Amino acid sequence: MSKKRAVKLTILTGIILIFGAISVLGVQKMTEPTEKEKQITFLKEHESELTEYIKNRNPKSKISKVDYEWNSFKVEDSGAFTQKLYTLKINLYDSNKNEIDGGVITIIPDDINMPSEIKELSTNNFDRGIGEKNNG
Repeated sequence: MSKKRAVKLTILTGIILIFGAISVLGVQKMTEPTEKEKQITFLKEHESELTEYIKNRNPKSKISKVDYEWNSFKVEDSGAFTQKLYTLKINLYDSNKNEIDGGVITIIPDDINMPSEIKELSTNNFDRGIGEKNNG
């Protein structure tokens, strides 16, 4: 084999290896979950805690099921100089599977990007709406 051919073969092998490494890294990066997917996974892991909070906050509503609209998940802030938080639309159902109401649950995690615990929760007061319906 001539020297020229050996150099060309070495360069070609190097180029193939570089493209191979780039494609492997690209595929690996594509299969890694996005930040939003990690945040939603965190909330799904705490779904029972969220449900208990909603039910305990609204005992008159007799909520038996909370349906979370995961595609509505957003990271927001409530105004200037406030910390970012998660919002998620919810639908509530009674034991007869009748829809009671819908609204939003707000979650403040310890770290907005890589949460490990929930610091604070808030949601609509659905019991108040029931009282207004019964009195009005």
